[in-house]
Amino acid sequence: MKITPSIIFLCTLFYLACLNSGIAQTPIVPKKWLSPDSLEQVESRLQTQLDTGVDMGGTAWAMAAVKDAELVMVYVSLYESLPADQRTKLLKDQEAWLDHRHKAADKVYAENEGTIRRTLAAGEFQSWTEKRIAELKKRLAKR
Repeated sequence: MKITPSIIFLCTLFYLACLNSGIAQTPIVPKKWLSPDSLEQVESRLQTQLDTGVDMGGTAWAMAAVKDAELVMVYVSLYESLPADQRTKLLKDQEAWLDHRHKAADKVYAENEGTIRRTLAAGEFQSWTEKRIAELKKRLAKR
């Protein structure tokens, strides 16, 4: 199956819906499952592909998907650490942030031409995601 931004977005929304479904304050994802090690292996292989220049657009979006998966892991960890009233705010903030990220990637895509625009849009998507990961990790470290 080809990983596309819409699949990433739908998976992220699914996780968010599960998290906000009124489940008790107990963690919903086993901590050992939220390990970035497996993502680092995939990221390393994708970077090798990017370095060769083969299928830049597809590989760039796959790399963006890996970063989005990392974002989901950090988001879940932060969400689980928060009291219920702060969870709702985090969910609303994340929904707004997701809209901004997609609009930013769409804008880069629209402003460019040719096959490079897929790669550039993926780069924008990934850049936004990496910044959000850092932001949420900072908040999680304060907990």
